[in-house]
Amino acid sequence: MLRWQGPLPGLADYAKRAGSGASWEGYCAREAGRRRRRELVRKLEDLQHGLCGYCEIDLRGGDREVEHVAPKSRYPDRALDAGNTIACCRGGVSDDPGVRGDEERSFWPGASCGHAKGDGFSPEFVDPRDLPAAPSLTRVRRDGRIEADEDACRAAGRDADGVNDTIRLLGLNVERLRRARRSYWLTLDEQMRKYGEDVEARERWARRRLLPRNGRLLKFFTTNRSFFAEWGGESILAESPQDWI
Repeated sequence: MLRWQGPLPGLADYAKRAGSGASWEGYCAREAGRRRRRELVRKLEDLQHGLCGYCEIDLRGGDREVEHVAPKSRYPDRALDAGNTIACCRGGVSDDPGVRGDEERSFWPGASCGHAKGDGFSPEFVDPRDLPAAPSLTRVRRDGRIEADEDACRAAGRDADGVNDTIRLLGLNVERLRRARRSYWLTLDEQMRKYGEDVEARERWARRRLLPRNGRLLKFFTTNRSFFAEWGGESILAESPQDWI
């Protein structure tokens, strides 16, 4: 997954006007700020091929926001750092204040992604954009659980414990996501059986599941990647430049 390159949309004009008083709150303020933030989310979403930067669900409608990987409350000097922004979903947390107040969001057990992480962060946090294209350092099991691939981490000289700690911090194995990935895997299983021994048809189908189409990936890319690992999925991914993974 690529990082944002260049200044944030509208940041140069805003920073020039605000000077030393520039802040994320100021950048997002008023109608002009809301437009800038919407534009930024759209551009980040394009970079991420339409997927949440953490859990890999589709980013659609109002279920998307700008997330600061290093929390801006703890790292205010990085609040306007383009390389510190990622587009992610709202973590399954309702925006209805009658359902759950803002102050409770990050502590809801069912939350994931940025809302689960909250201000929790350390230098050991594994930014998903820093993961190598290959081998994949994470894998999804048939039961929908995502975890570090210890062999791949060892081969890449990366700490599997750090990857697993990041998965826990982001709540990527909350029941909601685990069940969704398990259901997705079962659907792939059913579709695979339809192809039987037709190797060519199976490969065409794998390509449709793994590669971007019109700039977007299908949801749960890592689940797709894990499922197709035994069917030549990595060979398909290796055929083209992998800087988009």
